[in-house]
Amino acid sequence: MVQVRKMAFSTDFSENADQAFELAFDLAKKYGARLFLVHVVPPLVFPSPVMEEFISEQANYQFLEQVIQRSMEQIESTYINRMGGYGNHQIRVLSGHPASELLNFIDQEQLDLLVMGTHGFTGLAHFFLGSTAEKVVRRANCSVLTVRSRAK
Repeated sequence: MVQVRKMAFSTDFSENADQAFELAFDLAKKYGARLFLVHVVPPLVFPSPVMEEFISEQANYQFLEQVIQRSMEQIESTYINRMGGYGNHQIRVLSGHPASELLNFIDQEQLDLLVMGTHGFTGLAHFFLGSTAEKVVRRANCSVLTVRSRAK
């Protein structure tokens, strides 16, 4: 029998992530698993190297802290409020490259399962944007359940 004691749901706050949350939460309840609700704030990319010189490291750090705080608040309002008192959860907001941060988190927490949405990009969009889900599925040390967008 499959044992799922620790699992995570990764969100980018998209509609697809909402669909993945429903499945992750159902599985967490079924297994009585600790559910980590995880968001990764990607690195700030400046359109020009010249702009980097005008923005101090302190201002960049303060901006990142604000984004992390807003992300935590958004997880609370979007997901925690829908959990009906399910107390076996924890919020984590990480910063860095999403696939790398998720892979590190999987290893640090020794997760049994990660649930995440996938946008299903194809062609040029996939080539240029890549796929966080694809990178995680290929390298994760746990099972990864990806949820595709429902057709409208």
